[in-house]
Amino acid sequence: MDPAERDANLVHGALRRRGDGDHLAVLVEMLVSLVSSYRYGGDRVDADVAKLEASQLSEAVRRKQPHHDEVVRILSTRSKPQLRATLRRYREDHGTDIVEDIDSRCSSQFARTLKSAVWCLTSPEKHFAEMIRESVVGLGTYEDMLTRVVVSRAEIDMRQIKEEYRARFKTTVTCDVVDDTSFGYKDILLALVGGEEE
Repeated sequence: MDPAERDANLVHGALRRRGDGDHLAVLVEMLVSLVSSYRYGGDRVDADVAKLEASQLSEAVRRKQPHHDEVVRILSTRSKPQLRATLRRYREDHGTDIVEDIDSRCSSQFARTLKSAVWCLTSPEKHFAEMIRESVVGLGTYEDMLTRVVVSRAEIDMRQIKEEYRARFKTTVTCDVVDDTSFGYKDILLALVGGEEE
């Protein structure tokens, strides 16, 4: 399948199996790409807007309201450079990263989805490293998730994902794929992941 057809099939499947946790990750990954196509594409950043919106995000997270309209508006309308500036200002003003605050203060499914959206918008390598790790940790392999991430990111940002994975989990994607898969499936994944220094 070409990427658009693959994405359409993934979204269709995610909407049909709402019971498993992976369906939200699939929807966030695909919808973030769609929403991004309607954003301002330039590099211009407004520091005053970044300061204001960092404060609005902080207030929503502090009040355990990650679903607040302002949060959704900021994440769905601002350019990636503007979002990066806002999240950098958030960290400067509050001493923590917004994702850390979401993790420590909000436990809803929406909060977990918001964390994924923030990562997909600003640091996709963090999101996809976590998805790979989640697919190989524990008994068995979550093959659908592992395949989806490796296939969809192989030619986009796999190098950054591998670096993030090594930094966060103190092992490599290659090691975990070798340990958790076998035969032809393993060989295909390793070819797509590419080489890594051990």
